[in-house]
Amino acid sequence: MYPWKKGMSLSFFKNERGEAIGAETEILRKVSSRGFACVELSFSHEDYFERYHLNEGETARRLQEYCGTLGMRIWSIHLPFSERWDLSGESAAEALRDDEALLRAAGSAGISVAVIHPSFEPIADEDRSRRLRTAKENLRRLNETARECGVTLGLENLPRTCLGNRSEEMAELLEETGASFVFDTNHSLAEDNVAFLRAMLARGHCPVSLHVSDYDFVDERHDLPGRGINRWRELLDLLLTAGYAGPLLYEIRPVIAPGCTVAFEEVAENIELLLQGKIGGR
Repeated sequence: MYPWKKGMSLSFFKNERGEAIGAETEILRKVSSRGFACVELSFSHEDYFERYHLNEGETARRLQEYCGTLGMRIWSIHLPFSERWDLSGESAAEALRDDEALLRAAGSAGISVAVIHPSFEPIADEDRSRRLRTAKENLRRLNETARECGVTLGLENLPRTCLGNRSEEMAELLEETGASFVFDTNHSLAEDNVAFLRAMLARGHCPVSLHVSDYDFVDERHDLPGRGINRWRELLDLLLTAGYAGPLLYEIRPVIAPGCTVAFEEVAENIELLLQGKIGGR
């Protein structure tokens, strides 16, 4: 049996009754009742700043305290991403300013990890070097703010044309910005997932957090482990041997494809099986 705590991205509940967090909803109680020890906040820029006001330290602290009453904690916050909120793009200065505000709130609430995408997309080949330089400059600055706030900034590997879509480029981003690594198990499309993780570990980049889901190696799917091509025992054994110390944090889509939905109860049952080593994969 694997030793990690159970974690859940609240992005799964984005559309449930129009709510996702707060003491007035059932969602956090629902998550804690199934033995989840931690959650990740994962919302849009609008939700963070205008709907939940999580850029305000008091609001973030209050939510963390509420999670504590449930025997749970907010482990991580996923910083917003879109064409506008992209540290490699034209509006990088605005994105950096607002990311820093969220980092300060996260630090005041005792949130351990802030997950960020190195870029948005699409990125044309002729623009890649420029976008990479811009991203590195801004990620270095953001990482300095994260350290000042007592938060670990974690860069997430990405699919398709995004920055960080190959292990070599991902390692370059980490080594030139000082940030840490967040491993998404359904984003590697240019390299076999096990090979990708091996390459990252060989460069000394053990993840500080995970986004766990399965896929088909055609595109990201955020499906339940065991319903895709990931070789779970190999991936988890690599993480175990490397000393991974964060949670097994699920990032599942409630709707995988038209007519293919996932219920929270299925997620809760699936993570138990994965932790018990009963999902091997193909």
